[in-house]
Amino acid sequence: MPADIYLRSHNSFTMTIIEVQEPKHWKLFHQVPHRIYINDPNWIAPMEGDVQGTFTPGKNLAFEHGEAKVFVLLDDQGKPAGRIAAFIDHRNNQIQPYPLGGIGYFECINEPSYAQALFDTAETYLRGKGMKAIDGPINFGGRDKFWGLLQKGFDPPLFQETYNPPYYSRLFEANGYIAWEQILTMKGHPNTIDLDRLRAVIQRVRSGNNNIQVETYNPAKLEKYALDFTEVYNAAFGHYEHFRPADPEGFKKLMKEVKNIIDPKFLGIAYYEDKPAGFCAFFPDINPYLKFTKGKLNWWKAPLFLLKLKLSRQRQAKGTGFGVHPAYKTKGIFAFIVEFMNSDYIQKRYHNIYLTTVRAHNKEAVSIYMKTGVWIDRVHIGYRKSLDENIVVEPNYFMEV
Repeated sequence: MPADIYLRSHNSFTMTIIEVQEPKHWKLFHQVPHRIYINDPNWIAPMEGDVQGTFTPGKNLAFEHGEAKVFVLLDDQGKPAGRIAAFIDHRNNQIQPYPLGGIGYFECINEPSYAQALFDTAETYLRGKGMKAIDGPINFGGRDKFWGLLQKGFDPPLFQETYNPPYYSRLFEANGYIAWEQILTMKGHPNTIDLDRLRAVIQRVRSGNNNIQVETYNPAKLEKYALDFTEVYNAAFGHYEHFRPADPEGFKKLMKEVKNIIDPKFLGIAYYEDKPAGFCAFFPDINPYLKFTKGKLNWWKAPLFLLKLKLSRQRQAKGTGFGVHPAYKTKGIFAFIVEFMNSDYIQKRYHNIYLTTVRAHNKEAVSIYMKTGVWIDRVHIGYRKSLDENIVVEPNYFMEV
């Protein structure tokens, strides 16, 4: 099917927007950020294969209940100058108060007319599909990556974390997008985790029946852990907007894909009376070792990347942090998970840990995390735009940071 091409004029120049469908279009799509960040030493290119896989049916499970279109903008010289993706999760919309579309993977040079053209193109597609509002920038899939615009903490990004120039916020807001949710990345050092607040809980439980155990992940027990992890994950996070239930097959697929990267000693599943009750999920942040690839992990770069990762003496880790099954929230599970994170091995191996995609309006989680001694290191903002005059966007709670 030939790609749809849209020509738009602004003052003395013409821009071209192409729907990405062919390899040559993807090449242009991937070139956009390299133009924008050419002089930014902090930027680390996302893996092009991962980005493209997000919009490839068969590779992204979101296509089983969703659809997407991807666009790239060429300037009047024919050079890639902007990009955007627009998508719909029909399953998620079943629990939304109104049909909600998404945009993401936005990149654009600092030219407001280009940004407006990209937003207009994405919004036209989503309006045509009956959407009444749009969230962005978000991911087409799990909410644990590429979510929100970076507002504070313009340091080298963690793996699959959005990084952008400060002017992106102006481009979004100038086109009617309202800051809707605040997404926090918290940082801490394993050897400074404050266990004093939790020792009383741990000692009280241990002096009783000691019916809580935290098991280190063992690949040989993948079948069991897939069932136990997804049970806790879905129970702990199922009430959040944009939540996508985890399934055992998806968990097994993920763990097999990252088997050369994960550190089993930083993955733990807690049990209360032998029933899955909580988890701790952290992965080595591989971005520092991927920077040299410039987004392309080919046949010779892959083994060099793995060697760099293996030889690293101290690492930093990122994760969704903790999850506790609601049925066991009062049993002291959280205290045991934090103790698990404070092992001698983790203290020696990791110099920084990051808790990512923590929503500021989840005040309970923020309060619990802060009590362990972590602090807010960087902030992303999720935007929402109404496409219907009868829908008013009401922002969630924002912290002062």
